[in-house]
Amino acid sequence: MERKINAAAFKARCLALIDEVAESGQPITVTKRGKAKVQIVAVREKPKTLWGATKGTFKILGDIVGPIDDDYDEDREWRNYIKGFDDPPARYAHDHMDDRAGAKARKGRKAPVRRRARSR
Repeated sequence: MERKINAAAFKARCLALIDEVAESGQPITVTKRGKAKVQIVAVREKPKTLWGATKGTFKILGDIVGPIDDDYDEDREWRNYIKGFDDPPARYAHDHMDDRAGAKARKGRKAPVRRRARSR
């Protein structure tokens, strides 16, 4: 939740509020006559390289190398690779329209474009 403080109170405790924002990381909005004017936020240093930039931001739980399922069958995967899959693919649910017999016929054709004869 954002903390709001009026300008007079901020002026009286400026240095203490700056230290508080730097430690907690929570921004403070400074208001003047009830309207937000300035927001005080902590400065975060950018890492020099991307390598290790997220160090310490998350924690790995459990085994991330092993299989996801307990009933993983390596032999079944090999059989599927060698001779195909256990379940055949589903057939198409619609009829083929090779001859397009069900397609609507076009109404009459457009009249050919007549061009004027060139004058020489």
